[in-house]
Amino acid sequence: MKTNVIAVLICGCLLWLTPPAMAANDNWHKLSPKEKDKVIRNYERWEKLPPRDKEHLREEWNRFQRLPQDRRDRLKQRYDDQRRDRRED
Repeated sequence: MKTNVIAVLICGCLLWLTPPAMAANDNWHKLSPKEKDKVIRNYERWEKLPPRDKEHLREEWNRFQRLPQDRRDRLKQRYDDQRRDRRED
């Protein structure tokens, strides 16, 4: 359950940060059409979230960022392992 929350948090924050980062670095033009569609879909999903959910995701992201680097790396690895295992099923 915690991993799901962290995964949602990471995705939410990436959604929140991706469009400004794309504009700032001008990497948008370097993305493939599939990657562009994914960014747009994620941004639209973020925009549709209720403010309370956005705030919750921001709090979770901040909590994740305060963790020591090794702990964050372990959580990311566990998430990647679980995602890979789901694809294999």
